[in-house]
Amino acid sequence: AYSRLRQLGQSVPPKKLLGVIIEVPLSGGLDVLAAYSEGGVRYLNQASKLAVYEGVDSLQPLVRRLFAASSPLIQQIGATDQPRRLPPAGTNVRLTFLVSDGLYFGEGPMTALQRDPLGGPVIQRGVELLQASVALAGRK
Repeated sequence: AYSRLRQLGQSVPPKKLLGVIIEVPLSGGLDVLAAYSEGGVRYLNQASKLAVYEGVDSLQPLVRRLFAASSPLIQQIGATDQPRRLPPAGTNVRLTFLVSDGLYFGEGPMTALQRDPLGGPVIQRGVELLQASVALAGRK
């Protein structure tokens, strides 16, 4: 809805974080973890298996921690005016933030992002959410 409002020239609140997407290329394909402000989580693994969680109480604190870790980063970067890029390749990891005023990107080698004072906490909270999502899928 915010994207449509922006297209219509309407004002939207700045820097309201709506979603966090972490893309990690692996030898068998791309792992993608997405978390949304209402608490939904999507995980698509390199083998094209999809896990979708809505309203799962055990994941909500992890989603909130991921959002809390992401907020300082989006305060430091701005929205891109470029279209979404092709998936990351090699050792690069991409962080995409769905924000009220546009898409925000961060991309770089996993080791560099893990050491980054802003990117590192996002990666760490993403790993925690991913592990909990995989464990939950294993119980089904």
